[in-house]
Formats: sequence, structure tokens, C-alpha cells
Amino acid sequence: MRIPACIVLGVALISTFAACEQESDSLVVANATDVSTLDPYAMFSRHEVSFADHVIQTLTFLDKEMDIVPWLATEWRRLEDSLTWEFRLREGVQFHNGEPFEAEAVKFSIDLVYQRNAEGKTLGGATVAVPSAEITHVDVVDAHTVRITTANPKALLPFYLTQLPIVSPGFYAHASDAERAVHMVGTGPYVISERVRDSHTTLTKFPDYWGEAPIMERITFRVIPEVSTQIAELETGGVHIVPGLPFDQTRVLLGSSDVRIETIEGGRRVLIGITTQNGPAPLADKRVRQALNYAIDFDAINEGLFGGRARRMSYVFNPPNAHKNLKPYPFDLEKAKALLAEAGYPNGFELISLDTPIGRWVQDYELAQAVAAQLGEIGVSFTEGVRSFEWGNYRAKLLSYNLPGLFVQASGGEFELALEAADFTITSPGNFYRMENAEYEVLWKELQRELDLDRRREIGLRMQEIVLEEAPWIFLYIQLDTYGVSRSVEWTPRMDEMIHLWDAAFTGQQQ
Repeated sequence: MRIPACIVLGVALISTFAACEQESDSLVVANATDVSTLDPYAMFSRHEVSFADHVIQTLTFLDKEMDIVPWLATEWRRLEDSLTWEFRLREGVQFHNGEPFEAEAVKFSIDLVYQRNAEGKTLGGATVAVPSAEITHVDVVDAHTVRITTANPKALLPFYLTQLPIVSPGFYAHASDAERAVHMVGTGPYVISERVRDSHTTLTKFPDYWGEAPIMERITFRVIPEVSTQIAELETGGVHIVPGLPFDQTRVLLGSSDVRIETIEGGRRVLIGITTQNGPAPLADKRVRQALNYAIDFDAINEGLFGGRARRMSYVFNPPNAHKNLKPYPFDLEKAKALLAEAGYPNGFELISLDTPIGRWVQDYELAQAVAAQLGEIGVSFTEGVRSFEWGNYRAKLLSYNLPGLFVQASGGEFELALEAADFTITSPGNFYRMENAEYEVLWKELQRELDLDRRREIGLRMQEIVLEEAPWIFLYIQLDTYGVSRSVEWTPRMDEMIHLWDAAFTGQQQ
């Protein structure tokens, strides 16, 4: 097993790792794209947020079973006014810069993210939680107790707090955007010891961590864009975990004595986003958007790209809130053409392009090409064809709503109704499709204040019916997450795609 042991200074090449000596306490993960920043408020993807979880923590946490468990808060209760929650904080915790973790840090962190929201700045992993939680103020009771008050009753506040990072006031109160992009200070089990952009980022154990010490001394996230190179490195021991393997590549590894395949059906909904407002005129018509869905021969895409292992999506929210009685759009070219004619486009129409990141999601570029070709069967053409972008650039375009009428998107599931429902309310920055439906907005407001679980489920089911009819997406599939893992490593994936490695170990090491 070849495991890199050296720390590379300055600008490094991926091949440098091959020359390093071996160590038994260093774990290496391959990713197709780099972490775009170390600023937790500028991070966006699950890849980035799960990376940050090793360094920066939250008051509450979702475990592998998607249950809310104590993290920096040890216990909590809702007070009699139904708007205020009291949280008891963990004692004896310090930030990586030596600053104590106390109630003032919680107040600072929550106030900061809401201030950023008011100023229209990015919120990182808290993008959906902030408008959902509607926190109005945080009161410090004592050094280890805070009270958090919301605008409306929030039965799910402990869940929303799994998304709000608790950061060091000593650093983040004064750090510029440029400084936050290259430094990260939290309370987690690891600190960032080295970063070489577009090559690798290395984490090292924090010796004064409050919890059980992680097993691995060092974790390195390497940037390896090519899948073939990832697999070669996995087979030769240059890396130990490869996430997001394409289906066709898993066959290469199935017979390997050194590598095992881990698969889990996750919560990522892969789709083609449709700009429903302030975009190309045809896409503002619901009939056109429905026609695009009827034009997709998903069975052909499934066989060609995914070996028939994927299933077409119909429901919008993840289990346990999925509306499983909804049927996916069937492949029906005549229906699609009829809807286009009814909307005034009997010969189809032309768009600028269909945009996609390349290497961010499983076979994203190939998927975009297949969809574009099938839409051509109903007369939808693209002046510039399928355009691909490096993830950082694509992410910036997505967050600024600067994409053409159709774009590849893979919406990660939070496995919680309100956070997933937020993607379609016009008030949410995560509504990249600009969908606006009056009934949906009414239901969204009701969902925010409703505490009865049965009624919340009814609301969620109706919301999914509305989204399916409005068709702000071309519905494609629920991603089956596939990982290549060295047989020398004891680790299993989570259903939410978060790659957490503080309990990973090499075979024979104590977990």
C-alpha cells in the first residue's frame, strides 16, 4: 500500500505524491474538483460542506441514520412561549486558535450569518436553513447557555442548527474575505495544515480536540479530475477512497482483490433546471416545460450511461417525505409535440445552450449531451450546443442566476421537508429555477409555522404535486452513490453524500 507521507511545499503536482514515503496514519481521498474556498460562508456543494465539517462544527449534528444528535450543544428544550429554545453548551471546548467556545461565540456566529443574509451575501451551508429558521435574536444566559428566539414556532430548530457553523469570533470578526478564503478556524477534530490549490488540501489532528480523538493522524483530499487516473491511483494505493464513481467504471473494480465497491441510494436528485422566469420566453409556459419532460427517453439514457441501475424521478422530496404515488413523466414524443404546438411552438424553438459542470456529478457532461440530443427530436435546438464549465465557474453562474434556460443541476437532499421545500419558494436563494406558484407559497408559509406532523406531511405531498405539474425541472433520476474504497480501509458512506472521516481507520486499527 502506497500512502503519501511527505508534506509538499509550494506549488505541487499530483505526481509528487507517488514519490512520498509511506505512513500508516494518513488517509487519502480523491475528488474530481477542488474545494473552491476555505470560507465556510462561500462554500456551496456537499463536497465542500462535508470537508468543512472536519474543521468547523455546529450546535447539533445529523448522524449516519439522519437523526439529530448533540454536538457543540449537549441538550435543548423549547420554552413555554413556543418561540424560544434554550441550549446548554458543551464545556471545555476551544477553537483552534485557543479561544474558548462559549455562548458569546454562538451569538456571534448566528448574528453574523443573519447579517450576511440581510446584506445579500453568500451563506454557505446555511443557505436554506437561514430563511427556514427565521431566528430573530440570540440571548446569552451565561457562559454555557443561550436562548434562541424565532419569528414563528419552529419545531425543527434543532435540525436547522445542523446547518449553521459556529466560528471563532476572534478570527471571523476581523478577517477579510481574502483571509477567510485561505484560513479556517473552528472546534473540529482536524486543522488545515496545508493547501495547494487544484492539487490537494491536508488536514492534521487537532491535539486539543474536545471529543474522542480521530484515528487518522492526517487526511489528504487530492484533486484528480480524470476518473481513469482516480481508479489507477486507487488500485495502486495512491488514494484510499474515490467518491462518485461512474456506473460503467465500477465493473473495472468488481474483481479487484485490493478494492471494494460501496453503493448507497442517496438523496441527490439529478435534473435539468429550467429557468421559468426572466429567461427564454418559451420556458415561461408550463406546457413547454411539461413537453420537455415528455420528450425524454429515460430508459435509453439509463441503459446507455448507468447500466440500467437508475430509476426516473417523480417525487420531489426525499424519504420519509417522498410522494411515492406520483408517476414519472412517460416518454411520449407525440404528447410533447402537441403541448409545444398548443403553446405556440409547433416547430420547436432555439435556446442559446444547455450548460453543465464537467466532472462535478456522475457523467454530468454525457448526461447533458444525451438530453440535448433527445430534445432535438421535438425541435428544441441550441445555438452553442452543450457548454461545459469548471465547477468553480459553474457554481458562480448558478449562484448569480446567470445560466441559460436549461442547465444541469443535482439538488442534494437534506432528508427534511422544510429544507427541501424551500428550493421552490420564490423567497429562497436556492430556487435557481425562479419557480413561483401562488398555492405553493401559501403552503410554504403554513409549513413554517405548522407543528402537527400529520398536517406537515399533507402539505409536503401537495407541494410535490404542484412541482411535478409546474415542471421547473426536467425530472431525471435519484443518484445511486458509488464509492471505490481500498480494502485496507474501514469506512462506510452516508446516504447524504457527506464524507466524514474522523472515525475511518485502516484494517486492524481500533475504531
